[in-house]
Amino acid sequence: MSAMGAAPADLLHRSVNTWGLVYDAARMLRRLADRHGDPFVLPTLDESYVVTGDPRHVAAIFSADPDVMDPPSGVVEPLLGDETVVLARGARHRRKRKLLAPPLHGARMKAYGDVIAEAARGAFRGVAPGEAFEVLPRTQRLSLDVIVRAIFGLTDPGAIERFQSSVSEVIDRFPAWLMFSPWLHRPMGGVGPWDRYQRSTRRLLDQLREEIARARSASEGRDDILALLLSARDEDGAPLPEPELLDELRTLVIAGHETTATTLGWALYRLHQNPTVLGRLRDELGPLGRTPEPSALSALPYLGAVCDETLRLQPIVPIMARRVARDWTLDGHVIAAGTMICPAVMLTHFDPRLYPSPSEFRPERFLSWRPSPGEFYPYGGGARRCLGAAMAGYELKVALGSVLAAYRFDGVPGPAIASVMNGVTTRPARPIRLVACTSTPG
Repeated sequence: MSAMGAAPADLLHRSVNTWGLVYDAARMLRRLADRHGDPFVLPTLDESYVVTGDPRHVAAIFSADPDVMDPPSGVVEPLLGDETVVLARGARHRRKRKLLAPPLHGARMKAYGDVIAEAARGAFRGVAPGEAFEVLPRTQRLSLDVIVRAIFGLTDPGAIERFQSSVSEVIDRFPAWLMFSPWLHRPMGGVGPWDRYQRSTRRLLDQLREEIARARSASEGRDDILALLLSARDEDGAPLPEPELLDELRTLVIAGHETTATTLGWALYRLHQNPTVLGRLRDELGPLGRTPEPSALSALPYLGAVCDETLRLQPIVPIMARRVARDWTLDGHVIAAGTMICPAVMLTHFDPRLYPSPSEFRPERFLSWRPSPGEFYPYGGGARRCLGAAMAGYELKVALGSVLAAYRFDGVPGPAIASVMNGVTTRPARPIRLVACTSTPG
């Protein structure tokens, strides 16, 4: 067996690798995989990671005993809280997933279809014909509108705006450079980056506490996600303790808001850079009219393929992470307990053996081929696959279909837009802009 490839581990290379993860993770990971093979060791200023994009290795990680693969607590704990399901382990993790899953799947999930469609049409309303506009602020408003309606039952525009302000501030004040610099996670007289981030977090948590109190004092008849979580009981009849409930709510709000909004923005960008694909999708949408039923949209095959291809090219989390709880073997290599092992989505999703011409936007590749869990994993995989994956996929299809059925836009010429890291997620390096057309679908 050959030794695992490793990037140089001196201070200079650790620094370069750390900032490479922050500013252009996809390019750096591809370069290192080409140079050192797969899997390879990636030294950073924080620690060294074992990185792989090989579908066989990814599948092995996702199918490993869940008690062997712990969550990467140090990276996202400041953002999501130490009680979140994302960081829970063992039996506690399984208990929390069982409690949280019902509102995000099946009939309950589909009950939010009209809310999603209405929010999608409303987010793009009021753009004057011929006007160029930024897409992401509108998709962010759309996403948060859906979240606060579905989770808290809120419809008041002022309350929705306050949540949008708080969530955006938390995300903006915890950028990738701060996330991957734990030595900066300390007070600095009230003026440092950590101080500013903590103030933003307290503001959001105060709003969540207000919504919990409102839900507890409300009369019967609420059917939003918060009401369902308050009534949920584990196998011993115990409810979610409030510290856990707070962290689960902020996980739902932060993760759901950022990921769906950004993916929808990328989908609109990719479609308007590829008129043939856009035309084919409009042909599929046409018979449904300008206000299609969510159930009809969720059943459209080409719309689903467009969403999958967007998630392949622009995965919101470009690299996953698990901490190995005890010595574990991957393809003959012994991975020592405590090591962080990372399936690299951007390596797998751009593997030309799986995806010919991987940089091209070709939704049709998903019409005749269903990738395995190790070949396509925008929401992760295994026992720790994103709990809201089904909801996110449903929302993306209904929102994108509703927007395109109701409006017509033109793309704005210019150089291709790259993605950059924003915490653990990615976002466009510069604004995505479209132009509203005078004509609309009939």
